[in-house]
Amino acid sequence: MAAPRVWDRSLPLRLATAGIAIPLLVWLILRGGPAFLLLVFVLIGLGLWEFYHLMSAQGLRPYRWLGLGTGLVVPWFVYNGLPTHANFFLTAFLLGTMAVELLRPRDHGVAPMSVTFFGLLYVAWLASHLLYLRELPGRLGLPYGEGAQFVFLAVLPTWACDTAAYAVGLLFGRVRLHPVVSPKKSVEGSLGGLLAAVVVTWFLARLWLPAIPWYLTVLLGFGIGAFAEVGDLVESLLKRTSQAKDSATWIPGHGGVLDRFDSLFFTAPLVYYFLVLAVFPDRLP
Repeated sequence: MAAPRVWDRSLPLRLATAGIAIPLLVWLILRGGPAFLLLVFVLIGLGLWEFYHLMSAQGLRPYRWLGLGTGLVVPWFVYNGLPTHANFFLTAFLLGTMAVELLRPRDHGVAPMSVTFFGLLYVAWLASHLLYLRELPGRLGLPYGEGAQFVFLAVLPTWACDTAAYAVGLLFGRVRLHPVVSPKKSVEGSLGGLLAAVVVTWFLARLWLPAIPWYLTVLLGFGIGAFAEVGDLVESLLKRTSQAKDSATWIPGHGGVLDRFDSLFFTAPLVYYFLVLAVFPDRLP
């Protein structure tokens, strides 16, 4: 067992960055429309660049520009309510990547194609669910502003989980959670994050979706916490196998987009399908 850490030197910079970035993110979520679409474009573009950079560090040679181009087309069709077009581009991208691989030496076989397509699904497809959430009221016949509530239902419990896991782990963490993947994460921090996710989810659901049974709210909160922590560990695995400390340095004190939004890429789809399948199954066309 390791002794708990009592101070993180990056904490002041992390707090300063959060003090600037969080109000901007909240405004973009509330605004919706093209402004929120631009945010998702930025997250996907930078996130894909970081992912392909990590894979290049492993010598896997992904098709960076092909993946970036397709990754920015998919959310555009999601935003415009054209899922068939998005599926078409994903299919064309898969077939095109396999064809392009024939044009260069096959020194890595299926690896370049695999990591290129995986990056597209991991970053672009998962992040596009933020748009699905924000635009969901249009499919439900609800006021457009309620889409911000759906996004916050994914964002706020995820942030609470990340923050609580960090704080509890910093103060009380002793038992390592998964030392091979992320030596600093602790079981105590993980439990604190799960509890925070459940509490925040329950509060938001009581406020915005009071008709949901309490046990489903608790289940959703637990799912958000679990998905958030798995998403964080997956990104840690990507960095460790690439021998990188951070995915990038875009965000002072936080690293890159994948470092900051990895958990949200996992929780946004969960919340979206929870709403579609468990809360509003009869209101969708």
